[in-house]
Amino acid sequence: MKILTPDNHSYNLNKVPELVDDLQYCVLDTTNPKNIDFFFIPLIFLESFNAPSMVLEIKGVNIQMPIDWSIMVIERELGQCEMVPLTSLNDRGFEALTMNPLTTGLINSAEIKVVNVFQEVKWYFPKLKFGHIIAVPLGEGENPDCLYFAKDINQLPDTMDVGSFF
Repeated sequence: MKILTPDNHSYNLNKVPELVDDLQYCVLDTTNPKNIDFFFIPLIFLESFNAPSMVLEIKGVNIQMPIDWSIMVIERELGQCEMVPLTSLNDRGFEALTMNPLTTGLINSAEIKVVNVFQEVKWYFPKLKFGHIIAVPLGEGENPDCLYFAKDINQLPDTMDVGSFF
């Protein structure tokens, strides 16, 4: 699992050293539906758990996520985003929202393809608050496009206007 840092780099959480100074990760905070915005949260605690996973191909990149999470998809014609469970994706034509919140005001989307499912994977994730959607970089290095995932979607708005992110 990767996170987006304030210096606009992808950071792999599977290789976290024991001591890290001031590591932060990007979230889309929806706790106030009238003021949806991106924030960087200090990484204080990592959850460790085993769970089934799904491998998705987006923009030619494979990304693996816990199967009980949801991904932010976009309806480009309407400018509306919503969270869809990964288990509901297969061959339904959803497009993932892809954008880097630090460098672009451009909203992009990409087709989601389900590649594989694994029964048991060890995960390390930041502990997310209700209403937070984590930005997960698609690539390595500087200025990566990001996807947006959440575990608990019951505290999130049903739909979000893309214009409210900026």
